[in-house]
Amino acid sequence: MEAIASAAGVTKPVVYACFAGKEELFEALLRREESRVLAAIQDSMPADADVDDPEPLLVEALTAFLRAVADSPDAYRIIVVGEGATTEIARRIQHGRGLAVDAVAGLARGWLQGRVTEIDVEAGARLLGTVIVGLAESGARAMLRDPETWSPELLGELLGRMAAHGRGIL
Repeated sequence: MEAIASAAGVTKPVVYACFAGKEELFEALLRREESRVLAAIQDSMPADADVDDPEPLLVEALTAFLRAVADSPDAYRIIVVGEGATTEIARRIQHGRGLAVDAVAGLARGWLQGRVTEIDVEAGARLLGTVIVGLAESGARAMLRDPETWSPELLGELLGRMAAHGRGIL
């Protein structure tokens, strides 16, 4: 709370007047970042996207997510890495992650429709959604640890290609 007050140029009592404690502050932060990430995913994955060649779409979506991380690295240290997260905050992070998986799985269904796969289309779409969100989180961790090496654009390109080529195994 002291660091937030200092960064905002106010006193600690002012921060406490806005947020009862760390838990309430984290909740507000998570709501804000969850909305930003879901909007970035939705904006980069239009419903009429080319399902035959998802690589450009995946590159754009992963790059958009990683740009959001680069724009708010402290927020994402909490969200992606879990620094300072209580049990309730961890549950909220998992809820947000589930929403991201749902959004990506919705698109992945289109990639799998009409294909002969070893597993059910819905199960495959959920698996792809989970893997792609996991790739995004791994990229965020790498970028937060070593921002000199990993830019959102470089990681988005690499991870997007990985995800696009990995989808072929289903």
